[in-house]
Amino acid sequence: MSATRREAASRGDAVRRAGRWLSRVLLEPEYPEVAVEVRPGAIAAVRLSREAGRLSLGAAAVVDLPDGTLDVSLTRGNITDPAAFRSTLQAALERAGALSGGAVSLVLPDPAVRIVLMEGRGLRGRKAETEETLRFRLHKALPFDVRGARIAWDGVPSEQALVVVALDEVVTGYEEAVESLGFHPGLVEASSLALVSLDDGGSGDRLLVNWDDGYVSFLLLREGHPLLVRTLPGEIGTASVARQATSTLQFYQDRLGGGRLGSVVVRAAAGPPEEALAVLGRALDADPQLLQPWAALGAPETAAPAQAVAAAAASALRSAL
Repeated sequence: MSATRREAASRGDAVRRAGRWLSRVLLEPEYPEVAVEVRPGAIAAVRLSREAGRLSLGAAAVVDLPDGTLDVSLTRGNITDPAAFRSTLQAALERAGALSGGAVSLVLPDPAVRIVLMEGRGLRGRKAETEETLRFRLHKALPFDVRGARIAWDGVPSEQALVVVALDEVVTGYEEAVESLGFHPGLVEASSLALVSLDDGGSGDRLLVNWDDGYVSFLLLREGHPLLVRTLPGEIGTASVARQATSTLQFYQDRLGGGRLGSVVVRAAAGPPEEALAVLGRALDADPQLLQPWAALGAPETAAPAQAVAAAAASALRSAL
């Protein structure tokens, strides 16, 4: 095959992958009852089961990744040791009792994708036209070539749209690991967007804090719709998280017309949950509550283990919502 034909075939493969991505992220996803969350230092797997027509927790597992297996990045492939990653993924799925293959939700760490809130006006029309407009708007705002990215969006409201962008190389690496074990991704999403699906739509502005090893994300909701999204990658200690929480609160109050937050919900996977709640409570002048991923099933949960699998649980629970 000539170089030109190889290049054309490669572009065609990218387009087909992008099409599958659009059908799995935000627009028309499939909601499996098995979910995997890739965290910077571990892989979590959750399997739901149906008994007498009722959904319940089948099993959940967390397996640590060997050092050097994963380097979470927005701009390059994340899996640095494919064999070790695949082995860890297989172990997590086996411990969760997911042995038969099929559809699985795949939850990626927030720093591997870019979540953007964009002006919604001017985005109405066919999907292809909307995607072209979004790519044009994003091409100067991303640290990589938007032509090599997958892009998806959540509707086009009159004021703003939620847009998710990820480098094709990044997503493909994770997908290939899942597919090598006989599964196929029915839904691909970012950790914070999975967690937000557990929001109960209570009154007032609500802040979700997703604090995991290697990053912290702040996602502010107003009437269930994202108002502000921030992800800060790196080795985040308590002092740094406290400063970022305070600056997020100040931006909310000064620029978004906010007052006292209606509620603060915390996914605390980077350390003791009690410590995370205390740090964020002081920084936000609030009474934060720990995320309860199994509340929808009425299942008992132990704080630390539940936090470790929270985004996988949230993604799997979409099948019941």
